[in-house]
Amino acid sequence: YTMRKYIDKQIQEAISLRKTHKYSFKTLAKITGIPANTIRGWCKDEVMGTRWDTLLISNERKRQDHKDSEKMAVNRIKSIDKNLAKVLAALIYWCEGTKYPSENRVTFINSDPKLSKLFLELLRKAFPIDESRLRVHLQIHDTHKFGDIREYWSKLLSIPESQFIKPTITKPNGGKHRTNYLGTCSIRYTNFKVQLKLIGIYEEFANRFLKD
Repeated sequence: YTMRKYIDKQIQEAISLRKTHKYSFKTLAKITGIPANTIRGWCKDEVMGTRWDTLLISNERKRQDHKDSEKMAVNRIKSIDKNLAKVLAALIYWCEGTKYPSENRVTFINSDPKLSKLFLELLRKAFPIDESRLRVHLQIHDTHKFGDIREYWSKLLSIPESQFIKPTITKPNGGKHRTNYLGTCSIRYTNFKVQLKLIGIYEEFANRFLKD
């Protein structure tokens, strides 16, 4: 009689991890402490999907690990005070906002709902905003229901629907539809002083860190 080295629970846990998460045998060995070849033998009669499935999931997991690896840089920021909000808003605005003198108001244009909301919340924290002077213009496809899209952006940005102006409606290029596309949102704030302040903050930030 030879004593089994691994109990049924260990075997089933290893097989379950392989099935559920598509971990490679090398990764499973690190997780469980059981040799990769041993786990490979346990899994040989199990339906696990194709090798390609495993590779895709493994690669996606690696990409996620890279994305997660530097999140502590954000976690070390305990709070965003008014000065930091001004700098962050200015950096985002310089990338995606209109510049003076082509426009003499704050106009931020983007199709990413999260980025649009982030900019507006930073702007609100950085400056005393007169909410009644905010306007939103949407560019949407003719396949969208404007009422539904307007309601979505209104709730997201905390701007009343009454402050949305007439949208621009277009046809998708080539008949293609972008997945989860909710239109391009233009946030407008009719205050050229705030626009110039954002530009000035960006220029000062860039000059400070680009000194020879």
